Amino acid sequence: MRGVHRQLSALGRTTWMINELDFHWTQRHPDLLLDLVDSGECIGVHDHLDTHYAESYALALDLIRQSKSTLEGFYRREGRSVAVRSHRNGCALQSEAWYRALKDVGYSEVSDVWPGVAWSGRMVCDGPPPNPWRRLEAGDLGAIAMDNLMVPLTALPWRHDPANWLDYHSRSGSFVQVPITSMPLIDRQRFEQAADNGRPLAFLLVDTHPYDMQDPSTGEVTPERLQKYKASLEWVRQTFQAEFIRLDQVDGLLPS
Repeated sequence: MRGVHRQLSALGRTTWMINELDFHWTQRHPDLLLDLVDSGECIGVHDHLDTHYAESYALALDLIRQSKSTLEGFYRREGRSVAVRSHRNGCALQSEAWYRALKDVGYSEVSDVWPGVAWSGRMVCDGPPPNPWRRLEAGDLGAIAMDNLMVPLTALPWRHDPANWLDYHSRSGSFVQVPITSMPLIDRQRFEQAADNGRPLAFLLVDTHPYDMQDPSTGEVTPERLQKYKASLEWVRQTFQAEFIRLDQVDGLLPS
């Protein structure tokens, strides 16, 4: 993925949400974490609070503090000054308790709302390698239901507080919510609809994971998936004359 970004001259224009709670990036991938900040990328945290069954404010607060302090502490020890202010909940799940905890530890940019979509989520680890994780679907015991159908695809990022994350008309609050246009790769129809109806300004966010570049049966990165990823980014840039930006740059571009 970094190679694709380099080919497209997009290094320093991406936000990387690190799942430290489940995958311990500071221990397993320290060189990559340093390379990300040294090339100008935005570093955030991807807390899968669902995998830890953090259904109370107290437990969410404890886990959120843990992941944020671990990541910031790693960079501090390595001589980098990195303030982690961007956050993404696992499975794009939303709750007032989680947003209260995020506010209390100092997060400011979030990206969880999926306009016009209702879904169920929660990740569980119970399968064989190379990918033992699976997402609980609607009807599974323990799945968490989300409903963002009321939010239009053309909604600009909005500011909100812990209790009103679906109020896309809000222009004040602790967070900037940058809604997800498509996942895991680019949905061209959604992009075209958002751009056609959202002029003169549209924010189109793709939520993509490193494992989207891997063959699910072997775990190997495949050239075909990388090429598809590259082609999708090229299509966005060429079709909409789009500019790639980091999540921490969004607030400065929003209308008052």
